[in-house]
Amino acid sequence: MNFLRNRLVVLGLVLVATVLLYLLLPSIRQGSMEPSLEAQKLMATPPPPLPTINVSIRTGQLPGDPPLFFREALPVDGAGRQILPRLQVVLLHGQAFTSKTWEELGTMALLATNGYQALAMDLPGYGKSPDSEALKTDQNRVDLLSRFMESLGVRAAVLLSPSMSGHYSIPFLMKNNAELHGFIPIAPVGTRSYTPQQYQDIQTPTLIVYGALDTNLGAQSHKNLIQLPHHFVLKLEGARHACYMDKPREFHQGLLDFLSKLKGGEINHTMLPDKDGPGVGGGQSSPEGEDTSVSLFREYLRLKTVHPDPDYDAALRFLDRMADELGLPIKKLEVCPGRVVSIMTWEGMNPSLKSILLNSHTDVVPVFQEHWKYDAFSAFKDAEGNIYARGTQDMKCVTIQYIQAVRRLKAEGRKLTRTVHLMFVPDEEVGGHKGMETFVKHPEFQKLNIGFALDEGLANPGEAFTVFYGERNPWWITVHCPGSPGHGSRFVENTAAEKLRHVMNCFLDFREKEKHRLNTSECFTLGDVTTVNMTMVKGGVAYNVIPPEMDVSFDLRIPPTVNLQEFETQIREWCREAGEDVTYEFAQKHMNQNVTSTEADDPWWSAFSGACKAMNMTLEKEIFPAATDSRFIRAVGIPAIGFSPMNHTPILLHDHNEYLNEQVFLKGISVFERLISALASVPARPDEA
Repeated sequence: MNFLRNRLVVLGLVLVATVLLYLLLPSIRQGSMEPSLEAQKLMATPPPPLPTINVSIRTGQLPGDPPLFFREALPVDGAGRQILPRLQVVLLHGQAFTSKTWEELGTMALLATNGYQALAMDLPGYGKSPDSEALKTDQNRVDLLSRFMESLGVRAAVLLSPSMSGHYSIPFLMKNNAELHGFIPIAPVGTRSYTPQQYQDIQTPTLIVYGALDTNLGAQSHKNLIQLPHHFVLKLEGARHACYMDKPREFHQGLLDFLSKLKGGEINHTMLPDKDGPGVGGGQSSPEGEDTSVSLFREYLRLKTVHPDPDYDAALRFLDRMADELGLPIKKLEVCPGRVVSIMTWEGMNPSLKSILLNSHTDVVPVFQEHWKYDAFSAFKDAEGNIYARGTQDMKCVTIQYIQAVRRLKAEGRKLTRTVHLMFVPDEEVGGHKGMETFVKHPEFQKLNIGFALDEGLANPGEAFTVFYGERNPWWITVHCPGSPGHGSRFVENTAAEKLRHVMNCFLDFREKEKHRLNTSECFTLGDVTTVNMTMVKGGVAYNVIPPEMDVSFDLRIPPTVNLQEFETQIREWCREAGEDVTYEFAQKHMNQNVTSTEADDPWWSAFSGACKAMNMTLEKEIFPAATDSRFIRAVGIPAIGFSPMNHTPILLHDHNEYLNEQVFLKGISVFERLISALASVPARPDEA
């Protein structure tokens, strides 16, 4: 008797609560009440288990042309009490389905019991929504979705759209993406109608869902949608076009993961974790089955640290986050106004020994976007895994490779003998004068107690990896040629142009000789000869006026094998031969010719080359043809190697369409993992005892 009485009391309370909820809902939602449903286990593989509470699925109809039928599940807590929604999810449907599908599949109840408001619409001409002639254009369909959301008080919805409903959702994404908090396309139609640039302009976090067996619309839409910069992919193995019906458990779990991260702000305009399986870097994965290291690399590439106005603040915030993730202290030093050097330090077991420096620069050179296939700061990845962005090779790849190599070593519990410093400097691309050149003279640099440094190198198109042990000295020189002015109709003697011609001939004749040396010697690389390029000519005011002076400027890059004093004497002689009062001045004149030892008995080179040999890597030793921050490091007596582990890769630094393949990038992390370990384990040298 007590048992029967208790059951009647519980049923009465449930009835009262249901009536109260019904009366409190807005009048627009007071359509017909359908039976309350639990998530139904209709598939062979059931969805994630739901709390043992009933979820009311209410129905309603919005007036308008056409009127729109919808279903709604309001969010509830574990006790079945209505709560404020964490997010609002609008569910569209495919051609063979209606809003009822999401109720029967258990999706609406699942969303409600996890704190989300679920709104499923019958699209016009389906289910209980009549067809309309007013929906012939994309804009009409966009307006219909906007009307639906506004009428039901939806703000920044997560829009879920399978198959046919892409006729509505894809135009909405293109035109009104600011109104979306997230987007979940499930093999939608209509993705071929837009350009790569239109996709790349969308900032909405997106979960791309498709079945592995859907080789038609699923594969096609996937290929187009991965151009969205903030996406990840849920590929359901063994599932066909209606993949959420074939694999409801996997679909629901992926859906909840995505919503949870959206709610927590973890994927607000950043890259997302993926469901395609573990990646190379520690068991996590991200967009498109992408390794988390690649996602981090692409995130860093999107920071516009580009001259002439690099966003260094964004880079500093990123590096602060990396230091926090690695559990390393970070020191920031403003070496010049607005120019900050950041240093993360991983202290070794014997910090009194000389430390290892891992140096990289944060700035990148300008781009000419009209010559790029993709936005130079979108970090677009094509089907072959090539990542296009300014800085992929020079040198944001190395920055992330350092960070991820250290992350792996720390995760393995490794203890290194020597301290390792990760240093990130500004302004390398504009000469380093307000960056490394200034910092090497700073007392804080001396305190780092550096014994050996790694810095950037170049890609190698072949199988080998290029190692740079020295650099050519950059000389930027302007020759000033004064002369007799006069009218353009006369043969004036001793003109500036005549002197200029002699100077130009001397420099360019020397250029041809060096070019011939390079082309006729099998032993020489570009770093072994002096390059000469005329870069600027100034002078004159009018066609008919002989100018009183003219200037010509050259960029010279001189290898360490050249006697610099003798070379300047040659330049002085060329100017004397050109005529009276011809002078020159340097905008840049580097005189240091230190090179790093690559002898077998050198402990640093032995550790570096030995680690590479253990990885079956072939090394090609060269003089760096351009100039990097290594020249400032070597100038203060510290050995430095320039090395970017990129083989089978064209050299594209400063070029249009600069790219790096993700597999080459990932291999580089493993290379640095071995190198850091080897260099930081070099035994104490006699001068350190």
